Amino acid sequence: MTVATEAGLVEGTISIHAEGPVCIWRGIPYAEAVRFQHPHPPTPWQGIRAATSYGPPCPQRIPGIPLAIGAHGDHSDEACLVLNVFSRAADAARRPVMVWIHGGAFLLGSADMYDAAHLAASGEIVAVTINYRLGVLGFLDLGSALDDPGIPSNLGLRDQIAALRWVRDNIAAFGGDPDRVTIAGESAGSVSVSLLMLCLQATPLFHGAIMQSGALTIAHEAGRARMLACRFIELLGEPEPTLELLQGLPVRRLLEVQQAVQQEMSADAPGLPWYDGDLLPATLADAHSAPTPTIPLLAGNNRDEYRSFEILPGGIRQRQRNRLETLLRRGFGDHATDGIMAQYPSTRAGSLQLATDLYFAMPTLHFAERHAAHAPTWLYRFDITNPLLGAAHGFDLLYLFDMHGLLPSALRGGPLRGVRAALASRMRRHWIEFVRDGRPGLAWPQFEPVRRQTLLFNRVDGVADDPEMSRRMAWSEPDLAEPTVG
Repeated sequence: MTVATEAGLVEGTISIHAEGPVCIWRGIPYAEAVRFQHPHPPTPWQGIRAATSYGPPCPQRIPGIPLAIGAHGDHSDEACLVLNVFSRAADAARRPVMVWIHGGAFLLGSADMYDAAHLAASGEIVAVTINYRLGVLGFLDLGSALDDPGIPSNLGLRDQIAALRWVRDNIAAFGGDPDRVTIAGESAGSVSVSLLMLCLQATPLFHGAIMQSGALTIAHEAGRARMLACRFIELLGEPEPTLELLQGLPVRRLLEVQQAVQQEMSADAPGLPWYDGDLLPATLADAHSAPTPTIPLLAGNNRDEYRSFEILPGGIRQRQRNRLETLLRRGFGDHATDGIMAQYPSTRAGSLQLATDLYFAMPTLHFAERHAAHAPTWLYRFDITNPLLGAAHGFDLLYLFDMHGLLPSALRGGPLRGVRAALASRMRRHWIEFVRDGRPGLAWPQFEPVRRQTLLFNRVDGVADDPEMSRRMAWSEPDLAEPTVG
């Protein structure tokens, strides 16, 4: 199937599924990236470009995390601003579009992990998965560290906006509707969705949003972003660092210094989004008061999010709990923190729940609450358990996508069969209907501030009123904002 984009012709492949054939175009360049500079349109090509294999992931290096998380091994490249399109046909049907933003703490991951063919196979939507620059290449506050205001901020988010512009300008040729675009993501992808909802450059480019496990709080305040960038430059060890010098260094060296800063700062990363007063609001407080667009939102989290991180070195230990409490006192003050900590016993289970709520559940819930005050919102919690890790972070993805290299089969509980396959079918149906209609189906009640109805995904789905009430109320003291994580 050959399609004309603004940069040239691309030829994809056809995949056969039970619901019907799906046309897939992989590795289409949506922009080109000069290191530490704005993304710009891709160079046009002559003839037909083969769009039959995924492009390279953006450079990443996280020692201690197995490469099995991604499908790509260590074949990353800075020429990574590519996307993949899944559509029933390249026709004039103008199907609504879902643009998927991958997770990975803004440090790892890539679009090639997410096979969206099942979402597109029904013929009701077009799915697009995108890469964006990560770590110091995507989010280092280099302009402050080098005292050079000409260096753009938050390049990874600017890449995401460039991808949305490509969708606006090209997706009709793939059978999609540029006037019905929903942005969606999980973990860092969900945080990205929340940030894009505050970005005036982005909001004209989408018309609905899906947030799975994350919102706002992972982003740094400007002062911390500057401190981490300055420390990065110090550890780089160049006597006269300049933009030109950094653009010429091997990418591996930049990633090694990124890792050194993380280790020195107890995993605090120098390459995370930050409130820059330009693309984003100037502070987290400003972000909390900034209006979000009047568009439908579907949001939620997994019940046991932080259990996924028990497989990483260190797990959840007392010093980790102490660090979480320190973060809370820094952001909330002593009185509110005492009330929050009282909800979590000093046990492994209590510490896991505290980390789940701090990093994922409460930020997502609070963002959804603010949005629901002026726009239709639906809330969920993913409860179905995995034999080893419960309803852990990222396991909802296995029910929406055919995942490539996310976790070993033993960790994800084996293939989806029986009630798990039925749940995957229901979840995909909800997501498709939300992208198509702006609501996830009549069986899912809209969230409102009194009953706070939440759909619980499990072997048998159910609806609960305010399922996190006791803990939520401890986090809902007046005039408080979540601390910036990290």
